[in-house]
Amino acid sequence: MTQATQKEKQETDQPVVRMKSQDLSVFYGDQQALFEVNLDIYTNQVTALIGPSGCGKSTFMRCLNRMNDYVEGCRVTGKVRLDGFNIYKNNVDTILLRQKVGMVFQKPNPFPKSIYENVAYGPRIHRLVKTPQDMDALVEKTLRRVGLWDEVADRLSSPGTSLSGGQQQRLCIARAIATRPEVVLMDEPCSALDPIATAKVEELIKELARKFTIVIVTHSMQQAQRVSDQTAFFHMGHIVESGPTTQIFTAPEDQRTRDYIGGKFG
Repeated sequence: MTQATQKEKQETDQPVVRMKSQDLSVFYGDQQALFEVNLDIYTNQVTALIGPSGCGKSTFMRCLNRMNDYVEGCRVTGKVRLDGFNIYKNNVDTILLRQKVGMVFQKPNPFPKSIYENVAYGPRIHRLVKTPQDMDALVEKTLRRVGLWDEVADRLSSPGTSLSGGQQQRLCIARAIATRPEVVLMDEPCSALDPIATAKVEELIKELARKFTIVIVTHSMQQAQRVSDQTAFFHMGHIVESGPTTQIFTAPEDQRTRDYIGGKFG
């Protein structure tokens, strides 16, 4: 292999930035929650946000699809870029933004609709399909992608709330990816699940990263190690350290990271 070819391969192997925050700060009234956070989020990778409670992980995640817009008194400064475009520009359509940056919450929250309609709702309001047949195909494809089709194919008209907790969370993930987002945010998606359901969701996260860019907030350092490619450690509203997950957990540079991973606080 020539030096030129090697250089081309190295450039090809470099991860591509899908989203990035630049000097991102968040204020709730007079209280500052995030301090000039800079973080790159890479395409088709899982980025885990770790840190003790109240450190700013979920606040940062909500900035990525402007969910903080709903919080009274919240003010955001700095930039968040999606494919180079600053999502905090005044003319941004937040409905379209949240189609591109989907979200899965901590507690499974299916819509009070059928299993079928939970998946079909987003594509319908965003007019992503033209015919009922296309919608049927999309629902089936999406449920297969999250490993639910074989479990629910004969009861698509049943309420989403009739499923088990783990199934409900996978249905919520299906709902999030049905609109064909570019990024999927997951705020502690396994915290309300038993170990068996957690294992299924973790396998699903790793599988989905082939198609989507994923950001996950987790209190479980073991989970971060199992599912993520990149890890960012938050502490008191600051990013202390970020980088490849293996590096963060085996050779952290900052003493605070070492102490947190070692269980000295958190």
